[in-house]
Amino acid sequence: MRLIECEGVEAVSMRRLAAELGAGTMSLYNHVPNKAVLVDLAAERIMAEARPYHVDSDDWRDHLRAHARAVRELARRHPRAFVMLATRRLSSEAGFRTIEAALTNFDRAGFRGKIAVGMMRAMVSYLLGTLMREVATSPELGGIALSPYEDVDVSAFPLSAGVMDELGTYDHDHEFEFGLELMIAALERYQS
Repeated sequence: MRLIECEGVEAVSMRRLAAELGAGTMSLYNHVPNKAVLVDLAAERIMAEARPYHVDSDDWRDHLRAHARAVRELARRHPRAFVMLATRRLSSEAGFRTIEAALTNFDRAGFRGKIAVGMMRAMVSYLLGTLMREVATSPELGGIALSPYEDVDVSAFPLSAGVMDELGTYDHDHEFEFGLELMIAALERYQS
């Protein structure tokens, strides 16, 4: 985990991990058959750290908000490792705990089966997209600050020119909540 958090999942190899541990590369294969399984295990460990949330409400929207905010908190705690969660299929108790919580939220709203799975996947897509952008562009999380659009001649793009200040900055808190409310509004509309 330390290697992933410091250098990203792309830095992980069986040889590199063996060197970090002061062990022989071949000895690692007694415990883990390959890098893919090693990365899966790291992803599972992160999911196991997901903090449960508590909401004093029966409203599915409040539960969905709390669940999304818990995922965001996990991404901010493990910014480099969070990216690998987007590429792994978590087939363990930790992974299914998250799936079950999401499906429970949709069940509260009356969505079941294929519809609930589709809604869960739409929500996951929103969360992964917005949180991957957040961790990638937040220097305090190890990301790289985006350069301003100073050298771009936007005279041929009048709509863009009118919102250059907004395009050049991020307010991750506001954008996360704004997108979350858009998703909830879309789900509410589908419900009626």
